[in-house]
Amino acid sequence: MLSNAARLLMVSAAASLALGAAPAEACQDIADEALALAAAQTPLASGASLLTLIQKNIWGVNNTDLSLLWGSSSPSSAVYYDNAVDLIDVPGTDPGDDFTPVSSVADIAPGDVLVIDATGTYSGHTAIVTGLPQQITAINPKIGTYTQWALPIVDSTTSVHGCSTIYPDDRFTASAPGSCTGTFRGGVGTAFMRIYADATTGALTGHTWSVTSGGTFYAQSGTTYPVRSFVIARVQSCPLL
Repeated sequence: MLSNAARLLMVSAAASLALGAAPAEACQDIADEALALAAAQTPLASGASLLTLIQKNIWGVNNTDLSLLWGSSSPSSAVYYDNAVDLIDVPGTDPGDDFTPVSSVADIAPGDVLVIDATGTYSGHTAIVTGLPQQITAINPKIGTYTQWALPIVDSTTSVHGCSTIYPDDRFTASAPGSCTGTFRGGVGTAFMRIYADATTGALTGHTWSVTSGGTFYAQSGTTYPVRSFVIARVQSCPLL
């Protein structure tokens, strides 16, 4: 029985394309393509469609291939999330072949995929990590002893990732220097999200949409804070560091 990795290699071979230049470069290829799409201001409806387009552009897959790999020709963030945490897997393939979750903030690298799960009132979100997380001095909301990190990403959204001048969203144009009012261009662009991690283990514990004080903290689980579980994962062809 073929794993997803084997199937993806077959898909790539059929398209006369390699799966990235080499395993060590595969994740950087994902980040580079995301940045190129951001620079082109590519109009896309969602972060999930961005990840899907990246696969088509760098691996030459088509909708039939995507259905084989993910069980859908247009996977949603919920589908990507469920594959990333092995809640589901494409029927007939081995579990865990789609993504490898990154367990510590110290292991996050360019080309990793951040996927927020859907809830009853939220459709989820997908973003591409484009650089290493940067630890910041904790700002509100401060949650216990959790460390805070600014994570550079590319995504496609209609909701601005805050108005920070240090950690900006390149789709936002302030009406005046330092102002949080202005105009926002939807679609693919660069931005930052904030992730929280356990100070001892580095385990990911929550996130906010932007690196700005007062943003809503979403926990991975529990009842104290609103929950929007997320995972940062590596496409199977990319090596864990």
